[in-house]
Amino acid sequence: MNPEKLREDFPIFQEREELVYLDSAATSQKPEQVINALQSFYSKNNANVGRGLYELAGDANKKFRESRKKVADFINARTDEIVFVNNTTEAVNLLAHSLELEGNIVVSEIAHHSEQLPWRRKAEEENLELEYIPTENGEFDMDAAEEIIDEETALVTISHVSNVTGSEHPLEEIVELAHRNDALVMVDGAQSVPRMKTDVKELDADFLVFSGHKMLGPTGIGVLYGKKDLLESMEPYKVGGGMIRSVKKDEVKYEEVPEKFEAGTPNVAGAVGLSAAIEHLENVGMKKIEKHDRKLCRKMKEGLSGIEGVKVLAPEEDTYVVSFTTDFAHPHDVAEILNQNSVAVRAGHHCTQPLMESLDISGTTRASPYLYNTEKDVEKLVEAVKEVKRTFS
Repeated sequence: MNPEKLREDFPIFQEREELVYLDSAATSQKPEQVINALQSFYSKNNANVGRGLYELAGDANKKFRESRKKVADFINARTDEIVFVNNTTEAVNLLAHSLELEGNIVVSEIAHHSEQLPWRRKAEEENLELEYIPTENGEFDMDAAEEIIDEETALVTISHVSNVTGSEHPLEEIVELAHRNDALVMVDGAQSVPRMKTDVKELDADFLVFSGHKMLGPTGIGVLYGKKDLLESMEPYKVGGGMIRSVKKDEVKYEEVPEKFEAGTPNVAGAVGLSAAIEHLENVGMKKIEKHDRKLCRKMKEGLSGIEGVKVLAPEEDTYVVSFTTDFAHPHDVAEILNQNSVAVRAGHHCTQPLMESLDISGTTRASPYLYNTEKDVEKLVEAVKEVKRTFS
């Protein structure tokens, strides 16, 4: 894998040659293949789907179906188990609204707000108990999970990879524990699906949610994977055109899944763009991307740990994200000085305030590489953090 060569596919790096972009956990940059796919659809195939009988509409329908199949194949799912949504947040809200639960909901203290808040609202509205699995020094506590997940648990929601520490959670153990207690499992794959090969058959989680914009795709397109029998048992989140079989004054019949959950005109161009993004990732190779990202994060941790006053919030094992704090500057000040050195990172609580509270910190500075980053980018990051220390010391 040659990240220097891969960067040539990304127009933004030609436009901003000095940019060291290390905020891919928030959103990834887009290669020209994805940009061209969007332009081509709007230029050559643009029409509404599911309605028109003319040739152009047929072409749009075909592109949309092909995009759904591309996503399904990417995670080894059936095409009728793939629901297109706006993003991970909408996918979780859809589930929280439509899934009938009898029992407790279990979330992790390390969860992104978008992963936990829809379930918190559901628990409040339906008078369900919600329990948090605590963290141990910012890491998922499996021992606590084994005590909390029991026969009273209806659903466990867990992120595959933390958007703060970059650590990979023990999904196999969590899924087995939940299913042993007849509980469902929703996996937040927003950080994992872009960086590692994901097979839903092997994972055996009941639901998986992720966003296109974090994996080279456009914004406004995301995916809800659900086992077909579970999707069929759920009522639709939104109702309207496109998701009905028939409407009478006294009766409504909905379409089969996944169309049942896709009311209104879907983001067809977004789906086409996501398909192009997946093709690009597959051409590079998911195993290569995973290895590359881990290597860069390892180099980051080594470099940052060598600066006195910097504390890296990451486990010893390889990660996909590196967060850190300093005793000489606030994370926002760190990010601003880095910005002045053309290094783009994220600073703040990263939508994980319960985790920050447990760590007794207000936030961190987070660097998240992707396939287009190089070792030189990491070196620039480390040197820029040294510049922050010189500025505030």
